[in-house]
Amino acid sequence: MSLGTYALTTLAHLKEAMGVTHSTNDELLERGIDAVTSRFETETRRKLKARDYSYVATADAYDADNAILDGNDRDHLVLPQYPIVSLTTLMINETAITERSSIYGCGWVLDKKNGVVMLNCYLFSKGRRNIELVYNAGLTTVPDDLANACIEQALWSFKQSIPGGNLLGVASKALADGSISYTAKDLLPGVETVLERYKKRFAL
Repeated sequence: MSLGTYALTTLAHLKEAMGVTHSTNDELLERGIDAVTSRFETETRRKLKARDYSYVATADAYDADNAILDGNDRDHLVLPQYPIVSLTTLMINETAITERSSIYGCGWVLDKKNGVVMLNCYLFSKGRRNIELVYNAGLTTVPDDLANACIEQALWSFKQSIPGGNLLGVASKALADGSISYTAKDLLPGVETVLERYKKRFAL
């Protein structure tokens, strides 16, 4: 097995955090990283690592949810995935709109950080599924806080799976009878704090 293309950390970094060099649990750890990556995307309601999105049905990156959008009758449109790395095709009612070539020219311009496409001389005509795009969006480099959160969560999940393991989810320990209580949450508090910073924003 190998890690998924969009994994938020590497096997080597996770093993370094664990302080192990053997390969006994490599497959389990890779599955854990992929599971945590998927969970983070569910929690943040967005795809995190950069990838291609396309309205073209024959393209490998075909993604109707993220590349075929509704027009809003405004001169700007917030894309579902961000930040924008590049935009190669923009169609409005099957008419191609090109990039603006000058400050006063007609066409589109990007607010890459916030994932907004803005138009000069045009509007995103109101309609259902009438905006078609080919673009690349997401984090080209995984920020340290997000990568570390993935490592911490994957390590916690791995230790949870080991009978009698050193569970990182210990909430308290009653010394009188030796009983231990564990946190009911399946996301570590520190991880939840990090994910709050990456949760998908919604346009008004």
